Amino acid sequence: MDFKEILAEKKPIIWKEVQKYLLKEGPYNFPEIVNDYSHRQGKYGRGTLVLLSCEAFGGDIKKAVRTAAAMQLSEDWLLIHDDWMDNSDERRGKPTLHKIHGDYFAVNAGDMVQTMMWKALIDNKEILSEETTFKILNEFARFLYITIKGQHLELTLTLKRELEELDYKDYEAVALGKAAIYTISSPLRLGALVAEQNEDVLKKLEEFSIPLGIGFQVRDDILNIIGEGSVYGKEIGGDIYEGKRTLLLIHLVKNTEGDEHKKVLEIMNKPREEKTPEEVEYILKLMKEKGSVDFAEKKAEEYAKKAKESFNRYFSDLPNKEAFEAAIDFFTMSRKV
Repeated sequence: MDFKEILAEKKPIIWKEVQKYLLKEGPYNFPEIVNDYSHRQGKYGRGTLVLLSCEAFGGDIKKAVRTAAAMQLSEDWLLIHDDWMDNSDERRGKPTLHKIHGDYFAVNAGDMVQTMMWKALIDNKEILSEETTFKILNEFARFLYITIKGQHLELTLTLKRELEELDYKDYEAVALGKAAIYTISSPLRLGALVAEQNEDVLKKLEEFSIPLGIGFQVRDDILNIIGEGSVYGKEIGGDIYEGKRTLLLIHLVKNTEGDEHKKVLEIMNKPREEKTPEEVEYILKLMKEKGSVDFAEKKAEEYAKKAKESFNRYFSDLPNKEAFEAAIDFFTMSRKV
């Protein structure tokens, strides 16, 4: 089973619900700016996991679509803010929102998309019980709390800590806070909540989804080095421009010496606007030569294996088991976007 086919099947269902919450009116070009990232549309991986999880536990996916749409809206506003903080150039194949409209308009638009997300979640009361509606609201508050703390940790490691001080555990802490909980674990928990599953099921979901989420982040870091820009949808080498403390970079720092080591530190400690394309290309080339890409590939395989073992321990009898197995492979091993 190909997870890309599952994404293609679920995405139109979620997009239809997202459109109900897009901004319809406002001063000047406000709706155009606010709705920009939503119209570009991402992979809809998180929303798809919400629906798959609900389906797996016998829930009605029609009752989970609004939660999946809110999950997608959360991605849209977080990316607007994240792109601004990272000063990224490209998102989903186009210039980032702050590069088109400026910082003030982009950040304000992100705030509005967050408001649209909360509105969708409140409207769950129309299709779910009051208890389930509040459980889902609480789950959003829980994972956003973790995600925003994770962003602070990443900013601290990038801007305040010396690169040579960092170890793989620092990377794992950021990946846990920014990717594992937000991208994989909470979408699965949300689907299970719509299907009215208990806390024991939620904890078992976390056991397999957290290593899957860290593997997802490792795969994303690899694609930023060796991916195809037109497919990947983001700037190749963008992590190097932005100074992201990725698994590959930490490995590279640990595996260079002398003048080569000094040059890596010199380049990576420069702000984005001072790095040249030639310097970024030098780091890209060195990551391949020094085995940093291979090291990350092996780590992604390890996380995928751990996720599969936990999944099979608890959920081998799910009716849509093959879809989950395809998701594990897609997020950690075969993903090209």
